[in-house]
Amino acid sequence: MVTPTMWTSSCGGDRMVTRRGQMRIIEALIACVLMFLCLSVSIFFSNVYKVTEATELEEAGLNVISTLDDPEVIEKVILKQDGWDSQLKSLIENLLPPDTFYNLTIYSSVTGQELANLSNIVDQVNQTNSETSSFRQVVTISLPITRNQTRKVDVMLVMDRSGSMGQKEPGDQYNKMYYAKEAAKTFVDQLNMSKDMVGLVSFATEATLDMHLTNSSSDVKAAIDDLHPNGWTNIGDAINLTIQEFQSNGRSDSIWVMILLSDGKANRPYNETYAREYALLQAEAARELGIRSYTIGLGANTSDFDEDLLRQIASEGYYYAPSAEDLTEIYLMIAQDLLFEVNYDIVTIQLILMRAR
Repeated sequence: MVTPTMWTSSCGGDRMVTRRGQMRIIEALIACVLMFLCLSVSIFFSNVYKVTEATELEEAGLNVISTLDDPEVIEKVILKQDGWDSQLKSLIENLLPPDTFYNLTIYSSVTGQELANLSNIVDQVNQTNSETSSFRQVVTISLPITRNQTRKVDVMLVMDRSGSMGQKEPGDQYNKMYYAKEAAKTFVDQLNMSKDMVGLVSFATEATLDMHLTNSSSDVKAAIDDLHPNGWTNIGDAINLTIQEFQSNGRSDSIWVMILLSDGKANRPYNETYAREYALLQAEAARELGIRSYTIGLGANTSDFDEDLLRQIASEGYYYAPSAEDLTEIYLMIAQDLLFEVNYDIVTIQLILMRAR
């Protein structure tokens, strides 16, 4: 009896031991699960914090890039205008949180030249333990027009002095010849006589070479002042004389330019039909020699001159002056097109931002 009792007791004890062990195992599992959950929550919040920081950094960087994507701002940097560096630094630092480090580089994608570099990153910054974001923006910018310092030009002024140039346009104080002379002399003043040359051909019933290509602006102006209106309109011979002058005295390393002004229809030599075809043939010959041709039609009534002919003669541009008073502005426009240039650059903005974790 004793033995069975002891067995029963032993069996019951074993079952009690087994239940206690199971409870401890369950408790350990629960503890592990709780530890895992706590660790997961910690990692989750840590990641959320990091993502939030990166987003803030990105927003700040995009704000800076957007502000710098302004041709006026970049132009100040390229031209090194007074105070550009301090203004740019102030602009950046006002847009960024105070605990943000930055490195800004602006360079030309055309030449590869570094245009600006600003940074507040110091050697003590621990880059391996910092949140970092990079941004890049490309800006195309046109710079103010400047005189092309390498370009040399040989210019022949080809001016109509036919009888109709002695007439006034409605509303003008003086006759057309007066305004044409003033405009042509203004154009001469735009040239750099240390390297440019200018000559004069005029035409009426016949064309004349009034001044060879020269670097004396005073001589050319005197020849212009000596023009007097009389006769018919011989455009073809005027272009032919211009070609001959370029072939004789034009420089091989310069740009050859003809600026032709007329207020009438080609009607000499011979008749209007022949004169027109002859003028077109001479214009084609000029084009084949590489002469750049500008033409100006003068007169309130466009039926008084052959606008279509002047358009065909022009290789660079045709200009219309309804009033003789418009001529000076037109000659200045041609000078700007010929002598000056607008510089373009493609600028890359690179920005690196850093924040300590």
